[in-house]
Amino acid sequence: MQLSTSSFPFEVSTTDDQELPYQLLAKFDEPALAAYRALSDKYSREDYRVSLVDATVLIIEDRAAELLGSLEFDEEGYWLDMYVETEAALQLFISAICPVFQDPALLETYIRRVADGYKY
Repeated sequence: MQLSTSSFPFEVSTTDDQELPYQLLAKFDEPALAAYRALSDKYSREDYRVSLVDATVLIIEDRAAELLGSLEFDEEGYWLDMYVETEAALQLFISAICPVFQDPALLETYIRRVADGYKY
């Protein structure tokens, strides 16, 4: 599959599921993505870890809200796993959402917003 722009830090693959044929996966606990984990940890508390899903949903709401109905999310530890309904939705995610993940300062603003929304 030819992608229009970089999907970094997400790996893109296909699935056998006809309803959700594309997978986006970021393993933020891997050494190459340690800065992402550190950013999440920076805004987490002992009793609350900033959700990568919540941060991603906030980014989508701001930049491409129409994607929300086309994705299914799964989060385990520092892994963010998403399944996408169509190639068009995949391309929109890559072009509108991935650039936020590629800009540490911009990503931090979203993570901070999620953390600030949590009532301590």
